[in-house]
Amino acid sequence: MLLKLRLHITNFKFSSISSWRRHFSLFHPPEKTYNILKKQLLDRINTFGPLTIAEYMKECLCNPVYGYYNTHSVFGKRGDFTTSPEICQIFGELIGVWLLEEWKRQNCPQHLQLVELGPGRGTLSADILRVLSKFPDIYSTISLHLVEISSSMRNTQKETIEKVTSCLSNKSLPIFWYNDLREVPETLSFFIGHEFFDVLPVHCFQKHDGNWNEVLISSMANTNELCFIRSNTRTPASIAYLPLVPNLSDRNAVEICPDMLCLTQVLCKRISQTGGAALLIDYGHEGEKGDTFRGFHAHTVCDPLIDPGNIDLTCDVDFSLLCHTVKESGERVTLHGPVTQAYFLINMGLFTRLQILLSKCKSEKEQNELFSACEMLITNEQMGGRFKFVAITPEFKEMDNSKLPGFTPLPGTPYAQEKTV
Repeated sequence: MLLKLRLHITNFKFSSISSWRRHFSLFHPPEKTYNILKKQLLDRINTFGPLTIAEYMKECLCNPVYGYYNTHSVFGKRGDFTTSPEICQIFGELIGVWLLEEWKRQNCPQHLQLVELGPGRGTLSADILRVLSKFPDIYSTISLHLVEISSSMRNTQKETIEKVTSCLSNKSLPIFWYNDLREVPETLSFFIGHEFFDVLPVHCFQKHDGNWNEVLISSMANTNELCFIRSNTRTPASIAYLPLVPNLSDRNAVEICPDMLCLTQVLCKRISQTGGAALLIDYGHEGEKGDTFRGFHAHTVCDPLIDPGNIDLTCDVDFSLLCHTVKESGERVTLHGPVTQAYFLINMGLFTRLQILLSKCKSEKEQNELFSACEMLITNEQMGGRFKFVAITPEFKEMDNSKLPGFTPLPGTPYAQEKTV
């Protein structure tokens, strides 16, 4: 069960913190309009005291009336960000190949739940199913399970996936939706989490004069603007979560996502008990960063406090903390990675698939567009270096966990010898 903490503000004293504002001074915020959610947040702060960043993120993203995910089209050119599956079909196809190989490695189980966490438009699941449909032995075993809280996104996912599956087989593919991972039936499952953890609420902490303080959100005096402040005493969140961070003494700032830690433990337990695997993909770091909380609007980074409910909010995933959670779970699982997106895709055969698709292009324009898409996926300065892959598999004696596809160099593949490309 997720740990829920309420921050009692009345006994705390705060000092102002301006570095967070300066961090976003180079970026143009979205145009300001009257913002009802912002007024509600200010009223709440003025009545009950400052908010944790986790509380702020939850309200801004998931408020049932004014939350970003319930009121905006967030994907693609008209949205605020574009994901890898939307850029190029090769991304989803290679993940489908990975699932096929892992299914074979686990002796071809006859019942398989394919579970995607936060499926977006459903593009990734659709591409995966299109690949797996070429192999009737596995396709006939699949039921699709999607963890999605938005009813409008569920409709979009249904339309996207059924547009593909209706042409693939005479047998209709069962699709189920859930609000929470823990509602998914506990049987053998392959879990896919692509850009799922980065939008879960985080608590942010900074080290100041040798002490750890939580970064909170308050209101500026005599204005209707939000601002960051720093607590001068320990908060319930700092007491509960900071001890979970490995090598904390080496860091000056850290962002902790309690939901990510809990869900990772759930995945480890289920994979240990029922088999299956988890493939987790997100942009992030391995402990070298700690102040990545930001907003996104129209594909541009912006101040996360400027327009609550009308911009996307995100943090880089701390893969060092995720991996530490897997290792300390006490479950019989094996951790693979993290490796960069470029490393994974190249070692899953991206160049081979690219050559095949290029040969089918009808014009030079199509070829150039395909090249550009793949370049975005694997170039270090773009998605190739920023995104990382982690896999969790069962720790079975009869399984060779040392050569997992995508996490092991593919013979003869360029750049295969380095985990960062």
